[in-house]
Amino acid sequence: MPSLRAHLVRGVFGTLGLTVLTAGLTFVNGVLLARLLGVQGYGIYAAATGIVLLVTLPLTLGFDRLIVRNVAASATDESWSLARGLVVRAVQLAVPVTLATIAIIGVAAVALQGSFAAGTVPVLLIALLTIPPTVLIIVRRALTLGLKRIVSSQLPENLVRPGLFTAFLAIAYLMAGRLAATTAMALNLGAITAAMFVGLYLLWRQAPSELRSAPPRFETRRWLREAAPFALAAAAQTLMTQVDVVLVGGLGGATPAGLYSVAARGAALTLFGAAAVGTTLAPTAAELWANNEHDRLQRVVTRAARGAFLFALGVAIVMWLFGPQFLLLFGDEFVAANPILAVLSFSSVIDCGFGIAGLMLFMTGYQALSFASIAAAVAVRIAVDIALIPQVGAIGAAFGAVASILVVNVLTTYFAARRLGIDSTPLGMLRVRSVTG
Repeated sequence: MPSLRAHLVRGVFGTLGLTVLTAGLTFVNGVLLARLLGVQGYGIYAAATGIVLLVTLPLTLGFDRLIVRNVAASATDESWSLARGLVVRAVQLAVPVTLATIAIIGVAAVALQGSFAAGTVPVLLIALLTIPPTVLIIVRRALTLGLKRIVSSQLPENLVRPGLFTAFLAIAYLMAGRLAATTAMALNLGAITAAMFVGLYLLWRQAPSELRSAPPRFETRRWLREAAPFALAAAAQTLMTQVDVVLVGGLGGATPAGLYSVAARGAALTLFGAAAVGTTLAPTAAELWANNEHDRLQRVVTRAARGAFLFALGVAIVMWLFGPQFLLLFGDEFVAANPILAVLSFSSVIDCGFGIAGLMLFMTGYQALSFASIAAAVAVRIAVDIALIPQVGAIGAAFGAVASILVVNVLTTYFAARRLGIDSTPLGMLRVRSVTG
């Protein structure tokens, strides 16, 4: 059996390698979309995507994170029947809720289409069709991640989907040079659907025989009670990350939304180290906490937080120094997003500078505290956005991002120290006796 350190190092570097490849594909996609759609068309596409992303992750009803935590434990105590029952129940509940949500949003969008920028509703209706395959991809990823197949869990959404989308957009760019936002969204739907089928095939090949053969056992009431904070936190987290582009589009128009979306793509590069660390560490953190190996968990958390912070700082420095050159790749009209890119990159450095407290709360059963922290941050973000966007434009949303990042990290870091007795920051020096109960 490989050591814990070897497993984490292999997982982090495998995930980081895949993340870098994904970043490359996503970057190419962004450039192609920007050049194919123009700043206004890109803003419409980004706004429709933001609306869909606001509801997609919460539609797993919190079962995705519950699956990661419980399946990781099942691999230890061999309670495969409960693990299978949990996955079955997650799908049974998520599918009808997803379909109902799509219908409600679609009807509301058609009825209120006068409130949207011209051309937004048709793009949104196509975007809504991406939700069901995305939900299934998320549930499948959670199960595979719980089985500690770290890299394999990410292949469909991090490689297959962006790879196919890149191919589709490249062909469109070579053949037409311009594209309607509705066509671009349809190509995205095709790529996501293909990724879903690839993911289900990989799961069928990789699931252990114990899981496939075990008769499902259900503890639905307990699962719903435990998943509810996960679902609320997912909704709040998604709202915090997607509400900016939606509000910029609604309060400022399609062009500012396009500028903000491109800047957010650039700033997101700073968080790839944190994403690699979080994906790899999540099941291990749940297992170490369950086994009362708290000192070992502290060491792992400190190393992970340091790596994520150094990565974020390095990428942010590049963005601060070469932001205009980076944005020029999307087209001349996107260089105006450089101040937004600088502020958003700063917010990412702050985020990683506080460490991974939110992840620790999720994986140790304190998801309710994480939700409370994120909810407070969302309230701050929306308030700042509404106050500043009409006055200073899209950069007001970037300042809202900084404010909300500070709020959520101060709260989660405090809760992790008080409840877990773990310093989740890169320092790893502030040992606090946990307060339980």
